[in-house]
Amino acid sequence: RLRGKYRAIKPDITKALDKIKSGNIEVELGCHPRKDQVQLDWESFPARVDPGRDLPKKRHQRKCQQLENLATAVLAIHRPGDIIVDFCSGGGHLGIVIAYLLPDCKVYLVENNEDSLLRARSRIEDLNLQNVTIFQCNQDYFHEKFTLGVCLHACGVATDMVLKQCIENEAQFVICPCCYGGIQDTHFITYPRSQHFKNVGIEYKEFLTLGHVADQTEFNMALEEQGKYCMNLVDTDRSLYAREHGYRTSLCSLKPLSCTPKNNLIIGQRDS
Repeated sequence: RLRGKYRAIKPDITKALDKIKSGNIEVELGCHPRKDQVQLDWESFPARVDPGRDLPKKRHQRKCQQLENLATAVLAIHRPGDIIVDFCSGGGHLGIVIAYLLPDCKVYLVENNEDSLLRARSRIEDLNLQNVTIFQCNQDYFHEKFTLGVCLHACGVATDMVLKQCIENEAQFVICPCCYGGIQDTHFITYPRSQHFKNVGIEYKEFLTLGHVADQTEFNMALEEQGKYCMNLVDTDRSLYAREHGYRTSLCSLKPLSCTPKNNLIIGQRDS
């Protein structure tokens, strides 16, 4: 059996969910800090702020919806002069929007893919954004200080690496996870993350099962609901882990839910 390719089967998920129930672990869903006011006026922005008006209409709309959920959360919790890091930034879609909206803050784009960063650089130069710095590196090689971390759809364990770096810097965070089936222990990250999940006896293999079920995209309604529940459980573990390190956290959903199947948003705040 290949590492990271563990296949969830029914008895495994039943055992894991039984422990969740007996341990009184409940999913607490909160609200976006802007409530329902998550829309941005994209038409008023310069064209190069837009993530890609040449995309097919529906895909373009979904991408804008994803970005505005995270950007408005950042607007709600940021502090003047923040150093904001867009981890796994790709072509800089999220970081560029944030940099345009918050000219008094510094924005760092952290990405290893050169082609993506070249596209980001072109947009940054066209927009004459003076508050953006690009770092071409893997995220574990990024060691700059920062005060707010953001990440849209970092795959699997990368989400937890971002969360760990935010906690180590006592930085606030806005994170939308992805690829729950891709989580696995590394030299730096072990699962489950929270002491709470460990205390009720959730073992590594069982946690992997939750992650794999969370990635179900079945048309069968019961399986889809179970997948969403397991997705919420994995992110509840992440949220509890942050709380154990002094954060106030909220787990909420992107609006509308249809903008992406991986539509959870974890927001962490610290008192200044």
